[in-house]
Amino acid sequence: MPDNVQAVLTQYPLRIKNVSLISDKGKKAAWTVSTGAGTKILKKSPAAKQRLLFLIQAIKHLQNNGAPIPAMVTTSAGKDYAEDNEGSCYILSDAISGTQPSYSNGDLLAIMKELGRFHLASRGFQSNSTTNERAHLGRWALSYERHLEELVRFKSLMKSSSSEFEKLYVQHVDHYISQGKEALSLVQGPYYANWVNKAAVQKNLCHQDFAAANLIKTSSGLVIIDMDSITFDLPARDIRKIFNKVMKKYGWNSSKAASMLRAYREVHSLSEEECQIIYADLLFPHLFYGLASKYFNKRTEWNRSNTLRKLQGYISSEKDREHVLASWRSIVRQF
Repeated sequence: MPDNVQAVLTQYPLRIKNVSLISDKGKKAAWTVSTGAGTKILKKSPAAKQRLLFLIQAIKHLQNNGAPIPAMVTTSAGKDYAEDNEGSCYILSDAISGTQPSYSNGDLLAIMKELGRFHLASRGFQSNSTTNERAHLGRWALSYERHLEELVRFKSLMKSSSSEFEKLYVQHVDHYISQGKEALSLVQGPYYANWVNKAAVQKNLCHQDFAAANLIKTSSGLVIIDMDSITFDLPARDIRKIFNKVMKKYGWNSSKAASMLRAYREVHSLSEEECQIIYADLLFPHLFYGLASKYFNKRTEWNRSNTLRKLQGYISSEKDREHVLASWRSIVRQF
């Protein structure tokens, strides 16, 4: 066990039996800790202390409103986090036994319903003034504009000796820019402004990574285990992200889209106007932009052939994606 982890665990009123590493990515790491009071999970937070205080307050608010998040263990000094001598912060929580849910069966509908409950439980959250909160609320147009400018800039970087990735990018980028501009026009309209004003009053949070990898399926339902990215934003952000994640893996499908949206709306109401903002965010080429940004800014974690294959995959699924988006109004009205 690293000395810093040992020093952190001595801050808790627990008898430590065994510690095993789950993963270590430098700024972010996790360990399984066997104690006299049961198994715990120790997480090294990538967040600075003021940001972590925001996250802890948000977690407590969600827990108090019924969100299934593992209980945090307090230190001997009564704090919700511990620090090592390098200033890194750690949270110790109860371990949850279960399995990772799947997108390919009934678990997907359970995920959508739990997402709706998460959004409802987040309402009314207000952090104190000492925290470093994060908010995307009301900023979609600026983000869209910046990403569209980047797509144009990447195109201008092309040379005669372009790689296969770059040649394919040039062939298709104008199509995605056109989609992005249409999405931008929608979020510059009244539907987005109305929802932003409503969310500003409701004070609801967005998880930003409500994915199967961050959920545990137990006999009593799903449990949420990763809260590092919480921000203030519209529920639409989380809905778009889970839609893109599922459809990227299993293909764009109107009936799947309808069942996902229906499951969410059984728990959390959405007006037709709000569903149009979800449509706008699905229309914006987030996945295409994300891959292009990683490639041209040299941040890809894959080799050239894998990066090219990912781009080919996005493009080959585009007709199915367009079909789902073209039928969005009928999907919305099925509920």
